[in-house]
Amino acid sequence: MKSLWLIIFCLSFGVKALATPLIALREAQNCGGCHKPGRGQRPVLERRCTLDCQGCHISPDGGGARNAWGTYYLQDQLALVNFRVPNDPLQDTSRFDIHTDFRIMEWIRADGSTETFPMNLENTFRLRPFVNYLHLSYSNLLMGRIDDRLLRVPAEDGRRYRERYAIMVDSLPLNTYIRAYRGTPMYGLKRPNHTLWIRQRIGLDQFAMTEAVELGGTPNVPFFRVSAMRGDPSVARAYRQVGTSYHYGMRGVSFGWHLNSSGWQTHSDTQEIKMRAVGGGFQLLHTIFYGERNWRDVRALTDTIDPVAPRIYPSSGIGEYTVAFAGIRGVMLGAVQEDMDFAGTLSGRSSVFVDLHPIPYVQLELWRRREYGARHQEDTLGLLHLYADF
Repeated sequence: MKSLWLIIFCLSFGVKALATPLIALREAQNCGGCHKPGRGQRPVLERRCTLDCQGCHISPDGGGARNAWGTYYLQDQLALVNFRVPNDPLQDTSRFDIHTDFRIMEWIRADGSTETFPMNLENTFRLRPFVNYLHLSYSNLLMGRIDDRLLRVPAEDGRRYRERYAIMVDSLPLNTYIRAYRGTPMYGLKRPNHTLWIRQRIGLDQFAMTEAVELGGTPNVPFFRVSAMRGDPSVARAYRQVGTSYHYGMRGVSFGWHLNSSGWQTHSDTQEIKMRAVGGGFQLLHTIFYGERNWRDVRALTDTIDPVAPRIYPSSGIGEYTVAFAGIRGVMLGAVQEDMDFAGTLSGRSSVFVDLHPIPYVQLELWRRREYGARHQEDTLGLLHLYADF
C-alpha cells in the first residue's frame, strides 16, 4: 500500500491517457473540443464530427499514440491543469512524431499482500512523408509480469515483446481510410483496463495480434470499420484465426447518445469463432451511462485439439455496464458491473474506480474490485501512466 501512496505523492508534484467509450460520450456535447473559437477551423464542407477513435488516435481503432487532434484535445480539454497553449492541429506540418507510454501497476490482494511491477512500455514512431494522406507507423510493446522488477524480454516467453506495423492512406473522400497492419485485431471498443472481461476473456487483451487489411471512416456522425484478417503470424499456420470483423455505430449531440455494434467470424484448421456485440449509452447531468454485451461462440472443427495449440477462450456471454460522473475536469468517478456466463458457469464482478488526469501526459487509475460466483476474490489495482508525444 505504501507504494500506491507513493504513486499519488509523485503525481502531486510531477509531470496517457487511452481514450475510452466514456470520454467519447462526454465529448459528444463538447463541440468546443474541436471547434474552439480563436483556433484554425476547416472549411465548413470539410468538417466531420468524428466522435470516434480515429478522431484522436493514430490507429483508427483507438488506443496508443495520438494524432495532432488528440494531442491538442489532451492538453486543452482533458487534463485538470495545463501549462501552455497547445499547438493548432491545422498548423501541424511535422513529418514525424514519437509517442512513449510507460505504466506501473500495483495489485493489492484480498489477503493484504502487495505486488508492484512495471506493466508495459510502448513506443510508437510515425512518419508522414507528405504530411497528409500517407502514414507509416511502427510500435514496440514490452510487457511485464508480476514477479518483474524491471521490464525484460525472457527467451522462454517471446509474446511478452510485440512489434506492430501499419501503412495507412487517409483523408480520402467522406473521411475514409484504408490500412494494412500487424497489430491488435479490430473488434469492438477498446478499454484502457485490459483486465475487463469483455476484452480479456474474448482473447483481445494486450497480447492479441493479427495481420489484416482494414477499411473505415467517419462520413460524418456515423462511423464504420471492416477488416480482413490473416491471423497471428507468431503461431503455427494451422492455428491462425483467419476471417473478418466489423464495427460500426453513431453518436449524437443530444444527451451524448451512442450506439455501436460489432461482429467477428474467423476460423483455423481446428476451431471456428463467431462473435457479436451491441452497446449503447448516453450522458445526463454530467453522468455517463454505458452498457455493452458480447456473445461468443467457439466450435471445434476436429475431434481432438492439439495440446500445443494456442489457448482459445470458450463460448461465453459477457456484459459490462458502467455509470460514471464526469462533471469535474480531469476527474472521472464511476462503477462497473460485469457478468459472465461460461457454459452455464456464472460469474460477476463489481468495481468502483477513479480516473485522474491531473496534468498533460499523466494519468492515474485506482480500481477496487469484488468478484463472486464461480470464485470469490477482492483486490485493488493502481495504474500509473506516464507518456509523452513529440
